[in-house]
Amino acid sequence: MKKVYYLLLFTILSLFAYQSVYANVFRHIRIGNVRFKIVDSGDQGEVAGSHRFEYTYYDNWRDGIYSCNGYHLASKNWKDENGVDYPVRIANNATASADEVYNTMPLPDDEGITLRRYFRYQPPTITVDGYRLDDPFPRMGDEVAPDKIPGTADVMIESFIRTQIGIDINQRVLAWSQYNHDDYAIWDWTFTNTGNLDLDDEVELPTQTLNDLYFMRETRPRGSGGRSSWRPEHFFSAYGEYPGDSLRMVYSYSARRLTAKYDDTGAPHTRHGFLGDARYDGESHLHVDKSPTDETDDITQPQMTGVGHPEWLPAKHQANLRTPDEHLLVYELMSIGEAGLFGTPQIPQEETYPGTHHTVRMEDRVKFTKDLGFAGRGKSWTSCGPYQLGPGENIRIVWADLLGVISPEIGFDVGNKWVNKIDIEPPPGMVFGVTDNMSPQYINYPELYAADDKSSEYNNWAKNCWVFTGRDTLFKWAGYVKRNFDNGYEVPIAPPPPSIEVNSRPDRVEISWGNESESASDFAGYRVYRAIGNPGPKVIDDKLQGLWELIFECGQGAANALTHSYDDIAAKRGQGYYYYVSAFDDGVGNIADVNGKIESLESGRHLNMTSRAAYLTRIPGTSLDDIRVVPNPFNIGALEYVGEPDKIMFLDIPGYCTIKIYSESGDLVKTLEHTDGSGDQAWGDLTYEHSVTETGQLIVSGIYIALIEENNAEGNATGNTHFVKFVVVR
Repeated sequence: MKKVYYLLLFTILSLFAYQSVYANVFRHIRIGNVRFKIVDSGDQGEVAGSHRFEYTYYDNWRDGIYSCNGYHLASKNWKDENGVDYPVRIANNATASADEVYNTMPLPDDEGITLRRYFRYQPPTITVDGYRLDDPFPRMGDEVAPDKIPGTADVMIESFIRTQIGIDINQRVLAWSQYNHDDYAIWDWTFTNTGNLDLDDEVELPTQTLNDLYFMRETRPRGSGGRSSWRPEHFFSAYGEYPGDSLRMVYSYSARRLTAKYDDTGAPHTRHGFLGDARYDGESHLHVDKSPTDETDDITQPQMTGVGHPEWLPAKHQANLRTPDEHLLVYELMSIGEAGLFGTPQIPQEETYPGTHHTVRMEDRVKFTKDLGFAGRGKSWTSCGPYQLGPGENIRIVWADLLGVISPEIGFDVGNKWVNKIDIEPPPGMVFGVTDNMSPQYINYPELYAADDKSSEYNNWAKNCWVFTGRDTLFKWAGYVKRNFDNGYEVPIAPPPPSIEVNSRPDRVEISWGNESESASDFAGYRVYRAIGNPGPKVIDDKLQGLWELIFECGQGAANALTHSYDDIAAKRGQGYYYYVSAFDDGVGNIADVNGKIESLESGRHLNMTSRAAYLTRIPGTSLDDIRVVPNPFNIGALEYVGEPDKIMFLDIPGYCTIKIYSESGDLVKTLEHTDGSGDQAWGDLTYEHSVTETGQLIVSGIYIALIEENNAEGNATGNTHFVKFVVVR
């Protein structure tokens, strides 16, 4: 037995930061609008990484959600193998720390692998101008294995976790790329009382029953992708506490800050208005076993919901760092809720399910988040139990992470009108002063959207109505994911995506793709999509850019016969473009989806979307005298190339040449080697390389001189040279 070894090792390592006992073995799910990071120990807290999941609402994957979630398992009157009694024994991965050595231990399989990722289809390759952009595949633990994936999920990640209270957890996380199901992931966990407390084969507690066992979840969203200033504060709410509710969910959403001088609900950008945080984050329970012997869904679970302070220490760190008295406090929260601990008002027992403990919804109690003493970001709690889990018995609990977001187009249109004091048309069916969708605190305190220095009362109200439509979207997705689970994870699926190759050519951008999609029996054709300046919505030069548009379609029902290539000749010279190719089916063989319709489906954008720009170029110039610098003068305030504000182009140059750029005083600033045979060369291939010196510094205002030295195809100088002068104004 290795207990002494693990205890000694933990004691030594705990003298250091808690990260020291964390291996952080993880895989990503990157197939839908939400990207998830899955850790082998099930950890979703700070150690797992702030970007535990990210959403594509703004600037592709950069709208990361700083979410720190945690889980706690607790049993009452627990006795260890030495006969020592514990009033409460806890195993957990908390929001702030985790211990994979002794507390929640990833369980390696026979090959030593602690995390496996299974794909339904071979992931496509993505190549732009010779650069491979897709993730390496397979990594250790990856395989294409549709037979190991429940239902029709595109991907499943699985791990096994051993805990210090004798429970083994089988963690399975499933996700879909199909557009009706690409805004969530399902966490399907099974808890088995094995009695094994460590990673060796000896079972320390073969006969112990786990008494009054609870499983608690904590969720704490914290902001938007590196733009935490975008997110004002957030309120928490819940649904499902009352008999007759159709779903069970806790969620959070944008709310006005106490210190804001204007109505910043939705976090409108003060220059262009884009609503940076019109998002609802939810965690919805899909199934909770009634008991180890009754696998039917217990609709009274979670039996506790509440909202707490994010820094409440008893639950913030992993159990081994907390005292026995603190363990009792956590257990009290799990079992009977917040009333005794914090004096939080509870929903009257006669209004909820018998034996449950639900805090009165935060939005019904206070005007601002900070009225509860929170630092702008609380956390929600849910717990399921109690269970009597005998040796070898198990229970299953399933939940989903999901989001509800307005479209970026609406977010920009509404926010832009708000910041420019143009009347906003509210969502359909809403009339100012008559009917709207305001959340409870805005109904109770209409001064939250009163006229201010930024906007009128009407426009604040209309803006907020659009922000709060995110709740409708969240509940729509929650209904979709519940139906998915109830149908055994069986939803209609699209053909597999093709591999894609994009090449910048003189007079065109060439897009070609493979034939993998045609393995589907109902395959019908392909669609090519393009975005300008950014691979997803982003405000550039006060305009919403990066929107995807369909530019070509071929196959069944299309104007073009089936093919595997397309030349984009409508592209503008020097402008960056992004592409993806979807495969669609005929729809005939699909089962009805959540909308009750049998329809044609296409593979998702994120499966083969390019993240590196391609460019239409031109043939080499015929005379050195034709060489141009564009723009000239370069002015940072005048954007020539969407998405690339620092880009300077050398046009009509020889197909092979060396460009040496000097300052006016004669200092060499940058050397560019042009070798692709075209007549175009940017000062830097990638955005962060544009207009930078050899040492990576962005150039300053001034006059610059470029010396172009012509080479032959072998790279040898021909002796022909030319000077061109240009001006930079910053």
